[in-house]
Amino acid sequence: MSNLHKRAMEAVLQAAQHDIVGTLKEREIGDRHSEEADEAVLDVAILHAYRIFVRICGEQGLDVDGQLFAELAGELADEMAQDTDSDYDSND
Repeated sequence: MSNLHKRAMEAVLQAAQHDIVGTLKEREIGDRHSEEADEAVLDVAILHAYRIFVRICGEQGLDVDGQLFAELAGELADEMAQDTDSDYDSND
């Protein structure tokens, strides 16, 4: 990963951490190890991914399509789950 990518990732992670703290307060979640806190973290991660998708599409002159984002994210999740399953299978 290039230095540019590392710096960008650090900036995104800092912004996400700020949003996570705000989301936990907004939802009145006190236990950071609860299922509700996990869901809040996932919500923030998905929101940040969507924001990045929107910016990339806009920069490239593409129409932003929330449904396309959801479909692509679902396909990626399926692929990653299959990769994880095959990793477990190869370790048996």
